[in-house]
Amino acid sequence: MGKKPPTSSPQLIADADDLKRLVDRLAQQKRIALDTEAASFHRYVDRVYLIQLGSDVETVLVDPLAVDDLSSLGQLLKEPTIEIVLHDADYDLRILNRDYGFTARSLFDTRVAAQLAGEPAVGLGALLEKHFGVTLNKKLQRADWSRRPLTPEMIEYAAADARYLPPLRDRLESQLEREGRLEWAREEFRLLEEIRWKQPAKNAEAYLRVKGAKALPRRSLAVLRNVFEWREAVAKDLDRAPFRVLGNTALLAIARAAPRSLSRLKAVPGVPASAVARYGANLVQVVKQGIAVPQAELPVVKRRARPEHDHAYDKRLELLKNLRNRRAKDVGMESGMLCPNGTLQAVARATPTTEKQLSKVKELREWQAEVLGKQEIVAAMQGANSEA
Repeated sequence: MGKKPPTSSPQLIADADDLKRLVDRLAQQKRIALDTEAASFHRYVDRVYLIQLGSDVETVLVDPLAVDDLSSLGQLLKEPTIEIVLHDADYDLRILNRDYGFTARSLFDTRVAAQLAGEPAVGLGALLEKHFGVTLNKKLQRADWSRRPLTPEMIEYAAADARYLPPLRDRLESQLEREGRLEWAREEFRLLEEIRWKQPAKNAEAYLRVKGAKALPRRSLAVLRNVFEWREAVAKDLDRAPFRVLGNTALLAIARAAPRSLSRLKAVPGVPASAVARYGANLVQVVKQGIAVPQAELPVVKRRARPEHDHAYDKRLELLKNLRNRRAKDVGMESGMLCPNGTLQAVARATPTTEKQLSKVKELREWQAEVLGKQEIVAAMQGANSEA
């Protein structure tokens, strides 16, 4: 069942010398648990505000606001002889790569393992409660990790992730071995090593993502665009999550009402009095600017032309879903876990009629192809083509 988690209080590293000693100790371990805490729920500029590390003998928190150079930790994560254990690794790996250029090798993701092992709930809180009787404080799930000093409750909450990941990893590995699915998980873990941060493209029409925006008249859209851009500028200046300046519901209400005075702004349903008191004069000015946009410059919602319906594609996808559903029943897995619809859609679009062509569909894992049956997939594609 694996080793029990360490019970000692977590150490908080806020000094370069302490970090060096920590890395030296962890370099002697066969595995390291890793987790991070960010603050996108609170800050405009998201970044890593805490790094949790654990081994079979200790749990440590590293404060990246206090330690400037974390490169030694980055080197540790790349060491192929040390397994790095995470839960839902995708996010942690992306933000560590974004903020520090870190990459990692020899990964074990307990969320992926739990999914493949057939766990009914794969969130870390649910898994810790089931396997160790540990209940995490849900109030701290969206804590502001940028604040200092960290409270004792925050430290204990953060430490729990790294403390319990190694023994959780052992239990899930045992389940995967019993089910004959450990190699499936290992393939998924190898793919995680390739994760890198990608800078999102700047979108001048981000305001259109506000729910209800595309149904607005063009003049109201111009107001919404101005208010949205104003909110972004204020949030960036304050380093505050945009919705904490003004929520999307309030943005849409202002765009519809287009209040030209402070008194009218106060009367707009859904606009907090606190926001009116703090930003009212500026908001009214921004609204007026939106109202004054020349007719020729009003925003237009571009509607995508619907592609011609592809009945042959529908047939291929139907055959793949039927095959997937039968195999899922055979192995006792949920269909979507065995092979998500998005993966089947990629196969249907590629129309592989040979196993060599099938191997080039990057969305399809090798283990998924084996479970579904490579010959069966190819036969389904060939059959669909012959019927077309």
